[in-house]
Amino acid sequence: MKLNEKDKKRKQKLKDKIVKTKKEQVAVVAQEIKFARLLSGNENKVRERVIKTLKKWLQNCFHRGYEFKEDDFTRVWKGIFYAMWMSDKPLVQEDLAENIAGILDHFPPEHLHHAMLMTKAGFKVLATEWFGIDQHRIDKFLMLARRYLRGSIRCLQRCEWSVDSCKKYAEMLTDADGLLSMKTPHYARNAISLILHFIDCFLEELAKVSKGKVPEDSMVELLRPFCEYTAQGEVPALTEASQRLLMALLRQSKEGIMYAEATRAWKQMGCPKGGPDALELVVEDESMNNEDSDDEDEDTGALDPRAGGVSVWLRTLAVPGAALAGLLRALLARTRVAAQGRVRVCMRKFEKYARGQYPLKMSARDTDVPKLSPRLPTARAVAKLQKVERMSVAASDDLALRGLSRKHRKRLLAKSRAGISIVDDVQNLKGDNNTDKHNNKKRKADSTQKAAKKMKLNATKPGPSPSDEQRAAERGGGEAAAPSRPSPPDRKQNNDIEKTKKLKLKQKAKTKILTSVQNNINATPHKQTDKQKPLKLIKLDKVKNNNNKNKIKQLLTVDNKTVKTQTPVSKNHNVEAKPTVLVNKVKKFNKTNDSIHSPKKVKFVLKNNCMQKPVDYYKSVRQSPSIPFDSSKTPARTNLKPSTPSPINPFFKKKLRLK
Repeated sequence: MKLNEKDKKRKQKLKDKIVKTKKEQVAVVAQEIKFARLLSGNENKVRERVIKTLKKWLQNCFHRGYEFKEDDFTRVWKGIFYAMWMSDKPLVQEDLAENIAGILDHFPPEHLHHAMLMTKAGFKVLATEWFGIDQHRIDKFLMLARRYLRGSIRCLQRCEWSVDSCKKYAEMLTDADGLLSMKTPHYARNAISLILHFIDCFLEELAKVSKGKVPEDSMVELLRPFCEYTAQGEVPALTEASQRLLMALLRQSKEGIMYAEATRAWKQMGCPKGGPDALELVVEDESMNNEDSDDEDEDTGALDPRAGGVSVWLRTLAVPGAALAGLLRALLARTRVAAQGRVRVCMRKFEKYARGQYPLKMSARDTDVPKLSPRLPTARAVAKLQKVERMSVAASDDLALRGLSRKHRKRLLAKSRAGISIVDDVQNLKGDNNTDKHNNKKRKADSTQKAAKKMKLNATKPGPSPSDEQRAAERGGGEAAAPSRPSPPDRKQNNDIEKTKKLKLKQKAKTKILTSVQNNINATPHKQTDKQKPLKLIKLDKVKNNNNKNKIKQLLTVDNKTVKTQTPVSKNHNVEAKPTVLVNKVKKFNKTNDSIHSPKKVKFVLKNNCMQKPVDYYKSVRQSPSIPFDSSKTPARTNLKPSTPSPINPFFKKKLRLK
């Protein structure tokens, strides 16, 4: 009986524990969701208070012995992410990033595995949300990643850089779902830039936190993930970044810093023979060195560079060359062929450093620079010159083809693109064009000379007789000789000559058509039917004499054989009108002929194209309401569009039948 009662009590205690743990889990999840909701709020004060309460709540949970899981930290980190998203202005963002990284400071060394879960959850949430961050917010999230990395390294510092703690940190990074796993996890495929930023910042943040006091064994464990990724990584950009980290470790050593200063001095001296190794280091006074060392010790130092000349002093980290070379040699057997060369290069450099030699020195070829080295043209330079020649040839071809017609231009361009020379063809075509232009000029000169001679003859002749007028009408001249008048002034002579030229050109066209009409009339039979009627040719001319305008009608009837003219009757008997003969067809011909041969006239009106005077400008400035500002003035014209009331019914036009 007693045994049964004891068993019942034990079972009851176990049940009570299970119920308590379930209730605690529910309460913890509810509290985490509440934290996430409040952290993603709008007000900055609320977010700061929630972060403070979160730190206290974590300490309370650790004191009770509650076992956290990764999901618990991911819920909290969702709210932290959106708290950073909502934060504005640089100083507020920096303060918030420092407070978020300070959460890891509240994890005691006994709960290091919880701190690793927190860091893993933080980088996981950042990687999953990284693709959705825009360019305006990316800087503050990069700052958050750097500060959070620094906070995670501080956890190792509290554990005094023990090998076990460094192994846990490396395992957290290289797990199957870790940030530096050999196969990039699914959530981090769009966050390669975040991983690159993590690799670039790792050595700097480690030097800031540790101040160069990391043991070599712990250093090997911390660098193990990067060595493994150089040997077995899948993403080429990340493998190159991890290799750069290993080379940066060699450059930040004491030997690397000394060689960098020597190379800087060697370049300033003009690169003399022997290289940087030929230079000797000059040591200053011991008192100056002691003062500098005291300043460096007293300087607690800023951990981030700022404006105003604030710099960051980084201590050198220990370089375990032999241990890293052995680690790379062990990984070389498992690496694929493509990555073996990269691993061998790193391994040899660390072996050389272990023997006491700096492996990143300049080679003899780089140091021995000849003073006058004639530089031979490389393949790139030759290709550039050939390209320039082709372009110049093409440009010269285009310039040569400018004066040619479109037909010839197309044919010659096709030839030039095929690689055939077109110099002879262009010269021949241009020679033909020049001869045509010369002949046209000669014809124009001859025509002007003939017109001038005729004008002189008309001026010397007396008034025409009626028989001469009839002959001119029969020929189609359409004009009788004008009576002799007193010679106009010299200014008007040129205008009269131009007018006579234009009239003669029109008369020639008229005579051609009239002769063709007369020939057609003569070709027809003498008998006329009733339907046929005599053809009437009528024109109205204006005659000017002493500012008096007289309208003259002239009727010409054209029969099969005869052409009769009717002399005009004018009030002023001194003026004799010029008889003209026209048909409707003649008028149409003149219109078409003028439109074809007459060049296009473009009038440039430059009257309105004037400059504004300073007086007008000053007046416009004084009248403007903005310069200087005067509330009583109103602008002459509004910048806004006039507001038109919109109809209630959008189909009102159809109802009213408006168009």
